[in-house]
Amino acid sequence: MGSGMYSYMAAHERVTERKVKYAHMSESAAKEEIFHQRHIDPDMVIKGKVRESCDSEEHPNSFPIIIALDTTGSMGHIPMDLIKGSFPEIMKSIIEDGIPDPQVCFIGVGDCYCDRAPIQCGQFESSDELMEKWFQKVYLEGGGGGNPGESYNLAWYFALRHTVTDAWEKRHKKGVLITIGDEPCLAEIPQADITNLFGDSVQSGAMSTELVKEVSERWELFHVHMGNSPYYSSVIEKWKKLLGEERVAVLPRDNYNLIPVVSSIILNVYRQTVAGETTGTKEERPKIML
Repeated sequence: MGSGMYSYMAAHERVTERKVKYAHMSESAAKEEIFHQRHIDPDMVIKGKVRESCDSEEHPNSFPIIIALDTTGSMGHIPMDLIKGSFPEIMKSIIEDGIPDPQVCFIGVGDCYCDRAPIQCGQFESSDELMEKWFQKVYLEGGGGGNPGESYNLAWYFALRHTVTDAWEKRHKKGVLITIGDEPCLAEIPQADITNLFGDSVQSGAMSTELVKEVSERWELFHVHMGNSPYYSSVIEKWKKLLGEERVAVLPRDNYNLIPVVSSIILNVYRQTVAGETTGTKEERPKIML
């Protein structure tokens, strides 16, 4: 996948049209209109499938980006923020600042213990229209449960076992995976869920700590935590312990701006690991730089 070019102007025009079309609606009504899936789209089911980020004549140096959105009840405002204008600005920023061939894959993550669709996976795409097409296929289930976290680890398992990228296979260069959410990461993906959701035959479940170590060999992992009040302090500390302090960005739930944070993460990974501006030592691993 990954044909076509990203047009900021075309994406911006659709944002403007959308604002006019939904101006009279409440935020919740507009969200239901834009993200109209009421169950997982069959195309987003990843069981038995692989997503590929491939080079082409148009894109000879493909750079894979996975953006994993929390689809549980408290996080529906993030997809709305992205489609109302933040995402085109992110793409404009990273292309203008030197990433010639970004390929973006949107995925949705929920809670594998409670939700019907805890993992939904789009395709890696280069064009604005195709990125938006897959983004709007995300089913905002609005679930989650009373357990202490969500299954963000499903995004890591997907990247590890169900993606193939020319960036890694041809150039030994990592992609970037950004999760966005407001809960801790659950400690494990149960064995049964790995089989049911991915179609993989495994002998045991996957622990989050081990997944982070393994997937980090091919992907740079970051998390954007939504919520900076004292209420979230223990959650933030868990994320920092899991990924590393320099891999966790913290934003307020209200009056936040995703554009500089997400752009900074992507650009810093590209510059340091793809464009060759680092030796790859622990001290020089890509960080969030605002």
